[in-house]
Amino acid sequence: MISRLCILIALFFLSACSSFLFVPIKPLPITPDGAELIYEDQFIETDDGLQLHGWKIFADTSKRDGKKIGNLLFFHGNGDNVSTQLPNTFWLAKEGYELYVYDYRGYGQSQGEPELDATILDMELMIKHSVEQLAEDEKLIVMGHSLGGSMATYVVAHSAYRSRIQALITVEAFSDYHDVTQDVLSKSWLFWLFQWPLSFTVSNAYSPVEAIGLVSPIPVCIIHSENDEMIPMYHADRLFAAAREPKVFKQIDSNHSNILLSRDNRQVLFDYLKTLRKK
Repeated sequence: MISRLCILIALFFLSACSSFLFVPIKPLPITPDGAELIYEDQFIETDDGLQLHGWKIFADTSKRDGKKIGNLLFFHGNGDNVSTQLPNTFWLAKEGYELYVYDYRGYGQSQGEPELDATILDMELMIKHSVEQLAEDEKLIVMGHSLGGSMATYVVAHSAYRSRIQALITVEAFSDYHDVTQDVLSKSWLFWLFQWPLSFTVSNAYSPVEAIGLVSPIPVCIIHSENDEMIPMYHADRLFAAAREPKVFKQIDSNHSNILLSRDNRQVLFDYLKTLRKK
């Protein structure tokens, strides 16, 4: 009886750690047309036959002689989807950027169940699908928030489309899967005692801090807030130290989830994007 109870407790902890990485959100409460933006639904077929859903949000070029100023692929965090992250990103389309946003498997209208190995492969397909829609002389900025930024670091470092990637931007990303698991579990009285052993139940095969040095010569921009209640600043410090030139670090003031709702924070990002247009 005691052994069965121990097994059940262990399975409970393992399940909790697995679900920590992915918290799928299904409903799509808003669409880009609510912000007076033109968009189209897009679908990508994965290597195992699933359909992933996303949006191509067309740049608002009404004030720019009909010309967009760039292309940006955005990877959302673990508790978002293409709709819930829209308040943080729609303004980029208003400023003239063509946006590509896709849901990971299990999120929004994407099929399947969330799983790290498969999602890493899916993200490479998302880069491929986005790049294939660009003109030959155009490049793609890859930007990710939280888990999206951490996974994007590995994917960009190893992508077959590196020559088409203009920059990697991470926003509130973590540096190491084991360490961030400990950070999160340490905040819970239920998991505090087990934070160290349980952190090793999460794969670190796609460690961002080990991958980010391979991103160069693609420019890297790391954006983080010391007031992030989920991902401590030391993760950003580690990523920046491990990254190679060209790289920049932008410290902003925000909580974890609503980082780009602030006009000041948007300006920090937009100023960096301007530097890319000059190159």
